[in-house]
Amino acid sequence: MKIMLTILALLCASVVAPAQQSTAPASKPVVTHHCCGRRLPKRITTSPAPTPPSVKEPSPDFFVGEAKVEVAKDQTVVRLAMAQHGSVLIELPANDGPRYIIPGDPEMATVDEKALERNKRAIVVRPGSLFVSQPPNRKAHSPAATVTVQMRSGLVVTFLFYPVEDLALNVHRCVLSYNRDEVVARRRAAGLPVNLDATTTSMPERRDDTRQPAAPASISVETSEESKPPEKKSSESPSITIRLENSQTKAEVTNTPRPIPATADSTPVTPEKASKTDERITYSARDALSRAIKKPGQFKAWTKPIHGLALSTVQKSDPKDDFRVVIVAIRNTTADPVKLTSDSPDLFVEMLDDQGKPINIEPIKKLHTEESDAAGAIPAAGISYYAIAYNPPVLGIHQQVKLVVSQTSAADEPASITLANNKH
Repeated sequence: MKIMLTILALLCASVVAPAQQSTAPASKPVVTHHCCGRRLPKRITTSPAPTPPSVKEPSPDFFVGEAKVEVAKDQTVVRLAMAQHGSVLIELPANDGPRYIIPGDPEMATVDEKALERNKRAIVVRPGSLFVSQPPNRKAHSPAATVTVQMRSGLVVTFLFYPVEDLALNVHRCVLSYNRDEVVARRRAAGLPVNLDATTTSMPERRDDTRQPAAPASISVETSEESKPPEKKSSESPSITIRLENSQTKAEVTNTPRPIPATADSTPVTPEKASKTDERITYSARDALSRAIKKPGQFKAWTKPIHGLALSTVQKSDPKDDFRVVIVAIRNTTADPVKLTSDSPDLFVEMLDDQGKPINIEPIKKLHTEESDAAGAIPAAGISYYAIAYNPPVLGIHQQVKLVVSQTSAADEPASITLANNKH
C-alpha cells in the first residue's frame, strides 16, 4: 500500500512540473510586444520629405528689365539684354552728355539719331535685322552688338547687348549715374583728356568749373551754337563735323570745301572755284592712294599692334596746296578678319602737358577720304590703305596731329599713330 501511494505521489509531481514550465514563459511575449517603440517605420517615415526648391539656372551676367548702373571707374562695360522687337533707352546724368558715339555693325544695333536730337541726355538703341536670339538649347549667352560712348567729361562706357527671345527681359531703361567731378579728377590724375566740349576748340579748358554745356544735337559731333556759352555771341566759323556712316555709305565722298571767313579784303569763293578745289583734293587723294598701293615698301615704321592693328603712315603735300594728304596702311596681325568702325580712320589735334602726357583732344575735319576697300574690313594678315585729305591745323609747341583707327570688337581701345609735323 505504501508503495502504491509513493508511485501516485511521483506521478503527480511529474505532471505539475511541466505545467509550471509551460505557463511561466506565457507572459514574455506580452512584454516584448510593448517594448517595440523603436520600430523603423517611426524613424524613417514613408511620407514625402520636404525637398529643396528646384535648382534654377544661374542668373545671367547681363541686366534685364530695368538697369541702374553706378559707374565707379573711368572706363566701364555695361551688359544689357535686348529683344528683337524692343529698344533700350540709356539715360545720362544732367551735367554730362555724349561727345562721341561709336556704333558697331548697323545690322546688329543702331543708334536713333532723331531721338538724340529731341533728348540730348538719352541714347536710344534699337536692334538690327540680324540681331536675333540664340537657340533655346544653348545655355551660354554672348553679346551680339556693341555701342561705345565717350562723354564730354571723358568717361568711356561700352554697352554690350545680349539678344533675348522674351520681350519682357528687354532692358527698356538703363540709368547711368556717376559724379562728373570725380571722373574729371581721376582722368586728370591719370593724364587723360577731360572736358571734351566743343568750346575747347576756341578757348582753354576751365579747370575751376566742370559743369557741362548742352550736348551735340545728334550722333554727329559738331560745334553747334547750342554748345557755346550763352553769354558769348555765335561765331561765324564753320562747324566741325564727324559723321558716323554705315558700311553702305562709307564709300561716299564729302566734297565740301572749308569756307573762308569773309573779311573786308577777302574775295568771295565762287562755285566754280570751289568745284576746282574739290576736284584737286579728290585727285590728290586718289593719286596718293594709287601710288601707295603700288609701292607698299615705303611704309616702314610700324606701330606696335593694338588688338591686332598695326599702323604706318606716309604724308604727301604740295607747296601750292592749302591741304595735306596722309596715307595710312593698316595691317591686321591676327588670324581673323577685322572690321573697322564706320568713322575710321580719324584725325585729332592732341595737346600735351610739359611731361608729354595728353590733356585734351580736338577733332580735325576730313576733306576727302579714299580707301582701298570700301567694305571697311581687313582680311586675316592683310593690309588696307586709306588716303585722307585735310587742312593742316596751326599747331603749338605742345600740340601734335594723331591718327586713330578703331575696330568693332575693341572700339574703346583704338590703335593710333602720331603724324610728323613736317612743313610743306
